[in-house]
Amino acid sequence: MNDYSMNGWDNEYARLARAASQLRTISPHNNNNNNSAQQKQDQATSIQTGLNRLDTQLHNLESSMTVSSVEAGRRRGLLDGLRGQLSELTGGSRSGGGIGRPPAGGGQSATAAALRHQDELIDDLAIGVGRLKTQTHMIHDESKAHVHLLNEMDTNVDLANQGLEDETRRAMRLREEKSVWRLHLVIVGLSVLLFLLILMGLS
Repeated sequence: MNDYSMNGWDNEYARLARAASQLRTISPHNNNNNNSAQQKQDQATSIQTGLNRLDTQLHNLESSMTVSSVEAGRRRGLLDGLRGQLSELTGGSRSGGGIGRPPAGGGQSATAAALRHQDELIDDLAIGVGRLKTQTHMIHDESKAHVHLLNEMDTNVDLANQGLEDETRRAMRLREEKSVWRLHLVIVGLSVLLFLLILMGLS
């Protein structure tokens, strides 16, 4: 089993819950009408079959450790609550229906248990949303920190480039100054040589 099986279980339960709520639209005063009574009984039997199928699937999910025992217990509570509502709507067992009425007050207790389980599921969902919100804030803070680091890196790269350019210009100046110094030495040497040649010519 996988997550898709759990989603399928939830979707099937929601469908059965809607079908059970539709039974309320069939007025109990029409129970003397054979067609209305038969329609109501057939729909109740179909819902009961679906609940049994969901119970079997839930057992398989729990056996395969796809769902925890706590979560499985909550979902069984939902199934029991829906069975209690179904028994109240159908008015107890009927011939061929296979749906028995629970003891006095049992349907209400099952409904209350189902509502409690639904509240617990909503609380768990709220906790999950809170955790997701916290993680979102953490991701946002980390993103801001990364942006700050990138900005600092850009600044450091600019400073490094500026320093490299300064060193390059300094090296060029030193090279030019060295070349000029050599030129001066050549000029002085040539001047001395010219002076010696003039002296030799005069002598």
